[in-house]
This record gives sequence, C-alpha cells and structure tokens, in this order.
Amino acid sequence: MNIAILDDSKEDLQQIRNVVSSYYESRNTQANIRLFSSAESFFKKYSPGVYDLVIMDIYMDTMTGMDAARKLREADDPAALIFITSSDSYAVESYDVRASYYLLKPFDPEKLQKILSSLQIRQSQNSRYIELVSDRTPVRVPIRSILYVDTYRNAIQVHTDAGIIRSYITFQKFEELLEGMKCFLSCYRGCIVNMDHIAESTDEGFLMDNQELVTIRKRGSNAIKKAYLEYLFSSDSE
Repeated sequence: MNIAILDDSKEDLQQIRNVVSSYYESRNTQANIRLFSSAESFFKKYSPGVYDLVIMDIYMDTMTGMDAARKLREADDPAALIFITSSDSYAVESYDVRASYYLLKPFDPEKLQKILSSLQIRQSQNSRYIELVSDRTPVRVPIRSILYVDTYRNAIQVHTDAGIIRSYITFQKFEELLEGMKCFLSCYRGCIVNMDHIAESTDEGFLMDNQELVTIRKRGSNAIKKAYLEYLFSSDSE
C-alpha cells in the first residue's frame, strides 16, 4: 500500500499517520506512508497511479484539498480518497471527486481504522472475478471491470470497461454470482450498477465514469440514490 497524507497541521499529520501505520501493522500489511504539509509539495513529486490511498485535509493554504482532489481525478487517478477536515461544508461536493469517506476533526481513531478496513474489503472484492460463457467460450470477468449489467432479449449484457459481454443465463442466476458483493445496486428490474464506477448521481440516474448514463426507475428513485450515498460513505460497506 502506497499512502499519501496531506495536512498543513503537523499535529494532525502525525496523528493520522500513527493511526494508519498502526492499522496496517496490526494486519501485517506493508504500508509506505508519505507525509505532505501542502498540496503543492505533494504534486511536486506526484505521478498518477503511484498511491493506493490519499488522505487529506480540505482547508489548506493556496491549493485546497478539494482542488487537489479535482486535479487527481482529472489525471484519471483511481486512488481511494479520504477527507479528514474541520467542516462538513464540502461533504456534498466531495461526491464529485469520488471521495470514499469524509471525516470531521477531531476524528475518532477507531472510526478511521474501520474505514481503512472497509477499503481493504473493497480492494479484495475488486480482485475477484466471475465466470461466464459468451459465444460458447468461457470468460473470466473481473468484478472491478463491471460498470453495469442489463438484459437484451433473453441474454444478459455485462458492460465492462473493455466492452460488452453477452451471456445466455437468466438475470437472477447472474445476481446469484454476485451474492455478498455490496457494490452492486439495482436500478430497475433487470439492471444493476457497480457503485464503485459511479461518477455522479443525476436527476435521471447515475453517470458512470465512462460517461454512460444508467437510468433508474422513477418509483423509489430517492431510496435508490440514498442507498448509493450510504454505500459511498458507510465504513461498513463491503
């Protein structure tokens, strides 16, 4: 794990580092942690894809944490992002930069450890795959590659970041293959979306990170969007 922590408070910087370091040591996981007192110092040595996790304050001099997060996403950086800051003013805006969690200072160390545990679960989940038969050929489909799944005639269509895979199994059977994977959410009958690939929640539905729009049923749309937000910010997500 390569982790960057950005905070202009030395005290907060060290406290976060201690919690993060203690968490990964307790799980015998190597964590390379780098500390930065500003976003500017972070970007001086930054390259997209270097970090698995970035933890940052929002209220920093010159370049704010929100500006830094936008810069990360503009570079198509997939790093998990956690905000630890003193106000909830940017909580809603943090959805736009696909922040995984938003903690308020002074933060509870136990809460941060639960969040780190949740991120590990998600990363483990994303290393999984399912097996389908497409055009009479067995295909392994990584969970992390699935954007959403819908139906076409009597087949399912698995929309992945590499294209569409069609398989002649029932939608119910496909859902059974995803049992226990909480990143999937039903948008309407015969359509589920991988919430880890949602870039934005709109009035019509979910805008995916490949810019496709997945609509959601009008009846119960508020409950569907609420389920997405709960997944996005729940430390119990798996």
